[in-house]
Amino acid sequence: MRTVLLPTDFSDNSYNAIQYALQLFKNSRTKFILLNTLYNADFIIYSSLYGVYKENSIKNLSRFLKKIEEEFPNKLHEFELVSTFKMLHEEIKDRVAQETIDLIIMGTEGAQDGSELIFGTNTVHAIKVAKCPLLAIPAGATYKEPKNILFPNDLKLDFAEYDLWFLKSIVEQFEAKVHILNVSFGKDLEENQQKSKEALQKYFDDYGYIFGRINRDSVMDALQEYQKENAVEMLVMVKNKHTFIEKLLFSSLVHEVAYNVKIPFLVLPTENYKRHEV
Repeated sequence: MRTVLLPTDFSDNSYNAIQYALQLFKNSRTKFILLNTLYNADFIIYSSLYGVYKENSIKNLSRFLKKIEEEFPNKLHEFELVSTFKMLHEEIKDRVAQETIDLIIMGTEGAQDGSELIFGTNTVHAIKVAKCPLLAIPAGATYKEPKNILFPNDLKLDFAEYDLWFLKSIVEQFEAKVHILNVSFGKDLEENQQKSKEALQKYFDDYGYIFGRINRDSVMDALQEYQKENAVEMLVMVKNKHTFIEKLLFSSLVHEVAYNVKIPFLVLPTENYKRHEV
């Protein structure tokens, strides 16, 4: 059985991410952990109200669960309610280390203007610490089956060694096509990149893939251009410190490019990670 962690602050945005999760795995035996973290400025100031905060958290989790069961009844799904006073990224880090979490799905508000991060602070911190796949659902994104998955990368990771099992499971489940995109920056592939490309092609050979290269100075411009010409329902990247993902996530210069993430964004950790058979 797959285990999916669903952080929630009880906002419409977080419920939108939960809706996406329930539809993505509607045909799969899945355990969902509804997680509410209470650590915030109010709790620090009014820590004497620990019991009140905890009680309200459990009540709201139960309310969300009732809403889920009414709108998405599914005998294949089971739920666990968790309320904690840790900061969200600390809870994610500890929980993934202590038990097998196959995936985290969370909503993100995204940037409000060009001077901000493309993701909210909680999502950025979660991506940084999560050692399992994390799927960020932009505000307002509606569920569509991921039939076409955009997988941009610089081909600097050894894909002969790295296990893409989770991405493969999504590809198999939805009979999806993987669009492997390399941004060339005007340069030919180096020998190690060519080997990485061949390993990726071999990995997805049975499932259908498209390999493309775009010569652009900006990865984000390349992604925007590719999405204009190709319909994709999910973006996926490996969180490799040697790739461009950190620039994409943490750059303060996002306002200088036209790209904004508007489709679900799956981030895979660099490390090979624990998994259930799904």
